[in-house]
Amino acid sequence: MPERTKCCTLFLLLYTCCLLQVHGQQGRNSVSISGRHLSLQQLFNKIQEQTSYYFSYGADVDLSRTINVDFKQTTLQTVLNTILAKDYSWEFDGRSINIRMIPSTTLPPNPTHTPVSDSPTLIQGKALDETVIIAYGTTTHRFNTGNVTAIKGESIAGQSGTNPLLALQGRVPGLLVTQTGGIGGMAMKVQLRGQNSLENGTQPLFIIDGIPYNPILSGGLGSQIWGEKASAFNFINPEDVESIDVLKDADATAIYGSRGANGVILINTRKGKAGKTVLRFNIATGLTHTGRHVQLLNTQQYLEMRNEAFRNDGVKPTERNAPDLLKWDPARYTDWQKALIGGTGKNISTQASMSGGSNTYQYLISGHYRRETMVFPGSFADTRGGLHLSTNANSTDQRFSATFTGSFLADKTTLPGFDFTSSILLPPNTPPAYLEDGSLNYSWLNPYIGLVGPLFNADVKNLLANIGLQYRLLPGLVLKTNVGYNWLTGRSSSLTPLAIYAPAIRNTRTGSSQHFHYEGISRIIEPQATYTLDKCAWHLQFLAGGTLQGYNENQDALYADGFKSDALLNNIYYADTVYGKTETAAYRYVALFGRMGINYKNRYLLNLSVRRDGSSRFGPRKQFASFGAIGAAWIFTEAPFAKPLQRILSFGKLRASYGTTGNDQIGDYQYLGQYKNVDGTYQNVTGLRPASLFNADFAWELTRKSEFGLDMGFLHDKILLYASYYLYRSSNQLVSYPLPDITGAGSIIGNLPAVIRNNGLELVLSAQHIRNKNFEWASSFNITFGRNQLLRYPDPTIPMQSSVGFVEGQALSQLYVATAMGVDPATGTYQFADANHHPVPANKAVESKPIDMAPVCYGGWRNNFQWRGFGLEVLLQFTKQRGLNTIFDPNYMPGYLQNQYAVVLSRWQQAGDIATYQRYTQTGSLRDGYRQAIESDLGYTDASFIRCRYVEASWSFPSKLLQSLHLQEGKCYLQGQNLFTWTSYKGLDAETQSKTTLPPLRMVSCGLKIAL
Repeated sequence: MPERTKCCTLFLLLYTCCLLQVHGQQGRNSVSISGRHLSLQQLFNKIQEQTSYYFSYGADVDLSRTINVDFKQTTLQTVLNTILAKDYSWEFDGRSINIRMIPSTTLPPNPTHTPVSDSPTLIQGKALDETVIIAYGTTTHRFNTGNVTAIKGESIAGQSGTNPLLALQGRVPGLLVTQTGGIGGMAMKVQLRGQNSLENGTQPLFIIDGIPYNPILSGGLGSQIWGEKASAFNFINPEDVESIDVLKDADATAIYGSRGANGVILINTRKGKAGKTVLRFNIATGLTHTGRHVQLLNTQQYLEMRNEAFRNDGVKPTERNAPDLLKWDPARYTDWQKALIGGTGKNISTQASMSGGSNTYQYLISGHYRRETMVFPGSFADTRGGLHLSTNANSTDQRFSATFTGSFLADKTTLPGFDFTSSILLPPNTPPAYLEDGSLNYSWLNPYIGLVGPLFNADVKNLLANIGLQYRLLPGLVLKTNVGYNWLTGRSSSLTPLAIYAPAIRNTRTGSSQHFHYEGISRIIEPQATYTLDKCAWHLQFLAGGTLQGYNENQDALYADGFKSDALLNNIYYADTVYGKTETAAYRYVALFGRMGINYKNRYLLNLSVRRDGSSRFGPRKQFASFGAIGAAWIFTEAPFAKPLQRILSFGKLRASYGTTGNDQIGDYQYLGQYKNVDGTYQNVTGLRPASLFNADFAWELTRKSEFGLDMGFLHDKILLYASYYLYRSSNQLVSYPLPDITGAGSIIGNLPAVIRNNGLELVLSAQHIRNKNFEWASSFNITFGRNQLLRYPDPTIPMQSSVGFVEGQALSQLYVATAMGVDPATGTYQFADANHHPVPANKAVESKPIDMAPVCYGGWRNNFQWRGFGLEVLLQFTKQRGLNTIFDPNYMPGYLQNQYAVVLSRWQQAGDIATYQRYTQTGSLRDGYRQAIESDLGYTDASFIRCRYVEASWSFPSKLLQSLHLQEGKCYLQGQNLFTWTSYKGLDAETQSKTTLPPLRMVSCGLKIAL
């Protein structure tokens, strides 16, 4: 045998022996692990301690999944097959154990083994072990020391229309989400656990895929309907959202430092998953209506009111002061609610996605289109479309991964220049809106002129992009960096053509246009390092990182007047006068943060977090500050004394947290000296005067958060109860200090040691009532009781800028109003209580009756029913509160040339009458009493309501039908939003409490979802 052949043969024999030895070692390795609710991460760490292997896996491996184990000198192969079950495959690669998710159509590469008798049972699908997203990481409800509420994607898309925040209504304890109207883009009021600031912003911090997201499109692109604080969430596609996690207490929010006082809401978009390529389609169409109408006077009642008003005032009607009585048809009736807001809006939406991938690469790409018309007359509509892309790539050894997530949405909106709801109280006998020839009737203030102008057109684009890089440097040590970018921009035009004027006077008028541009750009970089260590019964996790963020905002407004022709309105060259303004703002933020988590025996939990912040919004001497928190929990059902109770009390956890957070929602440049224009000019030059002085000690508002919680599960967690009591104390309030005239400035903004307290109780009860082969019923009920109080206001000489006067010792939402004492039987005018509770006229009334406008309690009740392939979900939202009584119109008293709510029929008519409302009048003689009535307890009423927020009935295709249609999934569904409301409120809507704004609309839609 040649020498070279001998060497090759010897080498092959040695290599074969090595492989056999390695295989033998793999088979002979045994481990001993025992414990309840151990996560995969803990199990991997314990195996690494007892063997010479380490694990490699991708981002698709759910490390938080828990399992009960009792392995005693069990072979490694058996352990791996047991704990990974059918979801993951594994293989030896030298000293590495590579874990991969099994695609739905493939089998694991390693042979499966029948689990031995002591194999544990995986705990899957239970609320306690569902993954929740926290700051810079994930955990489960079982091992979370903080307070986090998670809402999953299936509950978001169907319930939110065009704004994903609507999916939070009635679902998150402590969170109050209030719509200001029923038109997409209108402002959303979001408040978590009360008001923490006297004069500054109290909205939570919103983060989408790691990118801080400004919830407000400042200026609303000049739209009177959107308002100054249009919702930027109207330009996020709810179908792209995978989960929303609401972080509340100090343990959950302190790591966000100066931005976390009002809570944090984390929004994560959909990601791709390994498996074969799947195409999904969701097509839906629906109708919208105004869900509630108020009862108004008909023509006969209205004319009776007007005639009685003239008689009461001793005034003779004329064609000038009473055209409705002498010129208009007394037999004519127009239901202006039906005419202006009683139309039917139509919407159609389509969503298509493709996802799939392998163990080393996963992807998802989706696109959507939606068009929605209004309930207003005319062709106003909102049309949008967009793309969403997510990719994740892993190295072969699973040590390096890179992710990219991006979303783009383009929106085109056409709206009238004003909300037609403001015209529903027009007299019911007004002349026709159109003449016989079809032209507009300009002889009166015809609301249909709004179909001609002014008209608002807006184009908005929103781009979100995030890149994440992660590398496992050593076992347990992971380095990663997130880079995020957000670009929100919009352009709009509001055109006022000559066509809004009557033809006879158009040659004396000119047209005008307004053009607005908005651009907001956010950038962020966050490098992080995490280290996980398991030693004996200890599980330790460390996090360190930093934040570098920048935000720029630009607003441009251009006004053009003097157009001679409507055809030239879009070209400012033909305007006689052109003027404008530009506003810019820049914000810079830098921070270092860290966190340490300790888990001992899955029984004792401790979490420590700290953050050092620096912000450009604060004075030079106060630009940096430190924040921190501690959270602790005791799972007492893991203690020996609780073992006998586990058949009834399956889970019990006591938790507590304390920490400090800050509020930086105070705007930019507030610490700098500010100047304003003086009145008038000198030699044709406008001068400046100081308005506010520079303050180098301008600092954050500080909130100290405390919380105590009890989480319990009964009957093998079929019933879950979460109870949380929170206590917040907010100080260092930023207010405007008045200064003497000798300083040359009117004020200086600084920190006042005022203290605000918010405390409350949150309860959540979830139950799996019935669960068998054919039928399942589950429900979840949550309720929140909150209270707000101004504990201390140390300097009463400092006036507050708020329109509501705060009182020390009382709630910030509390008002002091006069007490109404009915209508004077002799004169028919309102009477009010004086200091001795005697009836007096309006000018002698004492405003001493407290009325708190904050909700007493609020929450929701959700029920899910499943019977074979049929499903039914019902969500009820409720609020107990007082609100504005919209029966009173601040501009038109009953008797004026304006329709009224039908309740004003209970008025005073003659001496001796005991009535609810004062006599009719068409002059200003009773104005003082009427205004005082608005500012008395008559101006406020019970605005409590229970709303059927969401209903979905669905049918999933059976297996045989799916096979015949060659589908993986199929479902048809019928959805309803705001179907009905139980309330004693007399106005249009108890939530918005406005008589001039379109209320939230009732929507009914049907759709089809399929997967190929």
